[in-house]
Parts: sequence; structure tokens; C-alpha cells
Amino acid sequence: MKPILVALLLGLLLFSSGCIQPEKAPVVEEKAATEGWKADGIVGDSEYSRSMLLQAPARQGYSGGEMEISWKNDPEYLYLGLNGSTEGWLAIGFEPQEWMKNADIILASVQGGKATVLDEYCTGNYGPHIEDTMLGGTNDIVEFGGSNREGRTVIELKRKLNTGDKFDKAFSPGQAISIIWALSQNQDLSLKHNVAYGEGIMTLTSGQTMTSPATATVATLTMREKQGLLFIWEEEKAARDLYTSLYDKNNLSIFMNLRRSEQSHMDQAKAIVDKYGLVIPGRYEPGVFQNQTLQKIHDELLTEGLPSDQDALMVAAAFEEISIMDLDKELASTATEDIRVVYQGLLAGSRKHLGSYVADLRGRGIQYAPKYLDKSEFKEIIKAS
Repeated sequence: MKPILVALLLGLLLFSSGCIQPEKAPVVEEKAATEGWKADGIVGDSEYSRSMLLQAPARQGYSGGEMEISWKNDPEYLYLGLNGSTEGWLAIGFEPQEWMKNADIILASVQGGKATVLDEYCTGNYGPHIEDTMLGGTNDIVEFGGSNREGRTVIELKRKLNTGDKFDKAFSPGQAISIIWALSQNQDLSLKHNVAYGEGIMTLTSGQTMTSPATATVATLTMREKQGLLFIWEEEKAARDLYTSLYDKNNLSIFMNLRRSEQSHMDQAKAIVDKYGLVIPGRYEPGVFQNQTLQKIHDELLTEGLPSDQDALMVAAAFEEISIMDLDKELASTATEDIRVVYQGLLAGSRKHLGSYVADLRGRGIQYAPKYLDKSEFKEIIKAS
């Protein structure tokens, strides 16, 4: 039996036996940031304006864990609080191109009451990541502090939104930032993570104020907003199912990686669907969709993508173009802040995925031309990837 099949069967057995807990959809909590920020390793109840809990189950080589990320920003600075279920090191990476590649990484630990926070950059899909200063960049963590107790490590830090360092990602108020995260039981920062890892979307505030609560959500949604939420959830499912089928055929790692990402996107959409008491109609089986337009798109792209690796990457890129257009349309149809935050995060993810597929095709000597997006918009997305 193939090793991959053995691993999958073991994973299914562990899940059914209750050894692995399913991941919970991350929900962004918002509140008024009325406390002054202080890098003391204590996340105050009102110190940050947004927070979310990211979780990853036990899996081969990982015990499973969680990290709560809290943040706020003004027009110039990002303030960040990381609370991980480990006494070892924790890390967060911003805007990776594909998995870890080109991610702006912050790696941190607390030993003997003293926090160490490194400003790093990752040069490959799975490493290595080294300090910016070793690449000719600068250390741009302005302030930091941390604490370590009761099985958890807390790191607080401050950095400019735009540091001017080419090894740091430049942010702007209101931006949806793709993130990756990891936890390790090791305090030695050179050792690999072994507790948990995952990804998410962190959306900055407008940056005009950090003391006013975010715009309150409306009590009821319009029919258009309800339909849009259900459609976007099912579109994320279509992406997940398409990439799963393509991976089963060609075994390209990019499809396994982005299949996981699409599952995360489904969870984010489901969280807001549940918040408003909506019910997803139809069945959950892979490859089956209530919306017949999505059913047709999924089936046609899957048929087109099965013959070769090149075909698979081409149809995946096309699907991400469609997803970007649909998310832009849904964003234009709602003024409800929490829904917009979710859509902005999903849009950032789809743009990143499109860039990943185009880069993979380019690595094979194939130039991808947009099929649905305006050429200028496509060029901007690829340039930012």
C-alpha cells in the first residue's frame, strides 16, 4: 500500500476514534480598544480592537494547539498580540506567496522571563527563514515584550505598517493580510515546529481611530446579502472539491496546500453564515452543489483539468479569477461590516492563490493569460503576489 494512502487511512482512524479534534472556524471578535498599548506580555481585555482564535488539530508529527491573535492599528503602526498554547516558540508569517515562500516572518519565544523576537524572511516553500539583517535588510520590530506561564506563551510587538525594508511586507489601513502561524514546544528557535500550524486572514481597521468600536452589524440582512453569503460559502466549497479531485489525479503538492486553504475559507464563511442564523441548503457531498451555475463550472473545469498537470494548473487559475470577480461583486452589494471583513479576507486569499498558480505555471515555462479578469487588474494581482 502506498505511504500516502497509509497516512490518510491512519488519519481517518484517528479522527473517528476522537483523537483529533476538528478545527473551529475562526471568528473575528471586535471591541473598543480603550486601553493604552503596552508590550508587557499581558493582553488586556480592551487593549486591541480585533482578535481571533486559530486552531489546528493533532496530525502526524504535531500534537495540536491554538493561537489567539489580537491586533489594532493606526495610520502608521501595527500593534500585535500573540497568545499560543506552548511554552516554546511561536511564529506568524505575513503574505506568503505559496505556503511559506516569501513570507515576512516574526519568530519569538520567552526564556527566563526575557522575550526574544526575530524579524525574519522565508526564501523557500518550507524554509529556510533567516533574519532580515542577514539578507541585507533591517530589524524593524520597534517594541516587544512577552510572558510564559501555565503552558502558554504571549508575545506583544509593534512595527510600522510600511517599514521601507524590502524583506518586510508593506501594509495599509483596511488591508486584508494573509497569514500563516506555527507553534513549537522547543524554546530553541532553530528547531522545527511540532505543536501546530495553520493559516488565516487578518484584516486591519481603517486606522483612523483605535478607541472607537467597529461599525455595529445590522440586526437583519437583506435577501441579497443572505443569498450572497450562501453563494460564497458554496463557491469556496467548489474550489476545495475541485482542488481535491485534481490532487487525487496528479498528486501536485500545490493542490493539497490550497485545498487546506479553501477548507479554511469555507470555515470562515460558515462562521458568518451561522452568526446570522442562515441554513446552507442541499447536500455536503464532494462535487455536489445546490447552485447549478457552480455545479456546471466545477464539472467543466474538472473535466478540462484532468488530462495533464498543466491543464490542472490552468483551470485552477481560471477558477480563482472567477472567485475574485464574485467576491468583488458581493463586496459591492453589502455595507455590513463583519460580512465585508470576511469577504475582504477571502478576496486576499483568492488573489494569493491565483498568484501561486500563475507562478507554478511560469516555473514550467508556461505564461498564463487571464480568461475573465481585466488585464490591468490581473497584472496588479500578479505583481503583488
